[in-house]
Amino acid sequence: MLGLLCLLVGNAHAQPADVGAAVSPVTFERIEAVRANDGWHATQPPDVGWERVTLPDVWRQRWPHYDGVVWYRLTWQEPAPVQARGLLLEYLNMAGAVYLNGSLLSRDDSLVEPLTRAWNTPRYWVVEAPALRPGLNTLLVRVSGLSAYSPGLGPVVGGAPADIHARYEREQWVRRDLQLFSLAITVTLGVFVLTLWLYRRAETAYGWFSAMSFTWWLYAVNQVATRPWPFTNNDAWEVFVSIAFLAYCGCFAMFVLRFCGRRMPRIETAMWTTFGIGAGWLVVMPHQSIETTRAIWAVIPGVTYLASCLLLFALTWRERQLEQRVVSLCALTFVIAGTHDFLVFFGVLASNVYYTAQTSQVLMIGMAIVLARRFAENARRIERFNDELRVGIDNARDELALTLNRQHELEVVNARLAERLDLAHDLHDGLGGALVSSIAAIEHAPHTLPPERFLGLLKELRDELRIVIDTAATQQSGGLTLAEQIAPLRHRITVLFESQKIECDWRLDGIDACELSAAQSLELLRILQEALTNVLKHSRASRVQIDVRHHADRDGKRITLRVEDNGIGFDIGHEHAVPHREGAGLHSMRRRAQRLGGTMTLTRENAWTVLQVSVEIARARDGAAASA
Repeated sequence: MLGLLCLLVGNAHAQPADVGAAVSPVTFERIEAVRANDGWHATQPPDVGWERVTLPDVWRQRWPHYDGVVWYRLTWQEPAPVQARGLLLEYLNMAGAVYLNGSLLSRDDSLVEPLTRAWNTPRYWVVEAPALRPGLNTLLVRVSGLSAYSPGLGPVVGGAPADIHARYEREQWVRRDLQLFSLAITVTLGVFVLTLWLYRRAETAYGWFSAMSFTWWLYAVNQVATRPWPFTNNDAWEVFVSIAFLAYCGCFAMFVLRFCGRRMPRIETAMWTTFGIGAGWLVVMPHQSIETTRAIWAVIPGVTYLASCLLLFALTWRERQLEQRVVSLCALTFVIAGTHDFLVFFGVLASNVYYTAQTSQVLMIGMAIVLARRFAENARRIERFNDELRVGIDNARDELALTLNRQHELEVVNARLAERLDLAHDLHDGLGGALVSSIAAIEHAPHTLPPERFLGLLKELRDELRIVIDTAATQQSGGLTLAEQIAPLRHRITVLFESQKIECDWRLDGIDACELSAAQSLELLRILQEALTNVLKHSRASRVQIDVRHHADRDGKRITLRVEDNGIGFDIGHEHAVPHREGAGLHSMRRRAQRLGGTMTLTRENAWTVLQVSVEIARARDGAAASA
């Protein structure tokens, strides 16, 4: 911006070239205007009706509500000999053609609606003989315009080509180049801040700033647009520009509130409702009332914009935040330029140069710098938080590692205790059952037990102890089917029960091809052995039925173990009944069934005690793996 200001100052103080120093400025003797008699397609001015005017001229003050063609005639005396002369027409509103002594100098593309929008386009010519002649010269300007948009003719100057060209370059810079530069900055900042907002949706001030940038671009493009495309007439274009101004003022007000951390739901709703009504009003208004309606809906958003600026000044200087004060100072320059443009819009100032579009980049750049600074500060705050979080995570990781080590030590201790408990259960269910069987055999034997029989009992105890030790040392499968693993137990139990005069009936179904791991088989054998030991110890039964089945159901393959006896069972009403309280044996069987993923039930059915264990094969494998 400093570079641009220096360039403007340098152009303003540029000295004319020596080549044009001898050419005197043009002094117009008469400047006159007349309305065309033949409407929009006038090709020649009328002979009568000319009125003296001064430039710049707006004809709606002289001919209110007149839409059409007005001719301007400027005359001056050119000394002999004729020298090359520069002519500058700062602007004409809205479209026109320029003739010098009957020769066409320039003509806009469209002199009828939709008119060429040439109101902000300076024109420069270098003229010399024969177009320029000694004595009286006439510059004739045909202007086509609409009364609602300040139609007329701007200043015309002539003189040395170097001087006039320097002035033309300044006008071109102010009216065209600087406007394009402003539009480029506006849309660039809008896209940049929109990108920031898309990454951080919570920062609503960024979103409103980008919306404000784009709506201002739509409004400011009016400064450089030379035709009303995509609309078919200038009324529709001006309505579009007015609605863009409404949207811009609304977005600016929202940006101020969000930038200062404020929310005013009722005021915001009322503002947008009012602007919506204004936009609808502008769309439906007839051409005859367009001037008044545009004035109304320029004042209302303008007052809203001024109120937003005052609110910004009050909040920023009260809270004493540097970044907010910078934005308020930038807004102050825009307010000053906006005040000038309002006076031009309403015809108070005799000019058609609008400075808001030229100073908008000051506000936009200032706001963008502040938003970028806030974004960078938030990024630094996030980095500091990440550093603190990283330290916290490292400390938590160390504490977690220490806790996990302690937990591992406890798990090792618990695993050892569980192994000892399992070993105790195995000794109880296996060796204990064998001891009970041996004791029962000795108690019911004759007074002199044969040595072979006594030796057999000891071997059975040795085999049970070996099974417990082998199972505790390894959980690998022995490669035997369930039928082969049950066979030794079946033989021993059958002999024992027959010696006690207990009828033992075995029913084995489908287990010849059923192979389980050593751990699974041992769990099932211990459940069966403990159940039969309980029958022998407590039931006083005369008959027992053992049913082991391997079958398929809708859930998959299943093993069902069922032991029935006609003993006294657990009927509480019987004087010799076993109390219905789980001892070590029942508790051990239930735990084994749970480890296999199965269920165990103990019921009384028709004077028979029934113990049933049901296990799914897949769940049995999972349970055995978890146990291992």
